[in-house]
Amino acid sequence: MNIFEAEYQAKKQEAVKMVEQAIAKIHAELKVDGVHPYVSAIGNFLLDFLKDNPTEAEKIMVKDKTIVGSMKALRKEGEKVKVDNCAILTPEQGYEIVLGYFGIKTTAAVPNVNSLATSIQNDALKEPVNASKVVAPAQKFEASLDEFL
Repeated sequence: MNIFEAEYQAKKQEAVKMVEQAIAKIHAELKVDGVHPYVSAIGNFLLDFLKDNPTEAEKIMVKDKTIVGSMKALRKEGEKVKVDNCAILTPEQGYEIVLGYFGIKTTAAVPNVNSLATSIQNDALKEPVNASKVVAPAQKFEASLDEFL
């Protein structure tokens, strides 16, 4: 093996290691007890994105960038288009904002958004959520004045 082949192999191994670290970082965020379904959906999107774009792994590895942080960026963008306390973004817009948060240009190959949206509706969580942490909505109390008289 010549010096060029050795250098190529070293870079290839470094890239594989970076992808593995990025996947581990995402999995660590997904394993938090009581993770929100949308965090899971974004994490699953990022995992699929890394399969198609392994060269972008180092941008996901940035220490201060998290899935929860990307959700805050989504909320911030939603506030810009909000009308009467309601904001709607398409899945494409949402995933573009998430990638932008991580500093990834959207010209990279993005997984099929339609299949991702369906997976969010069908089985948003690849990791189970602790059911004991789920809080049922409070029941509304109604009474008439006649009941008290």
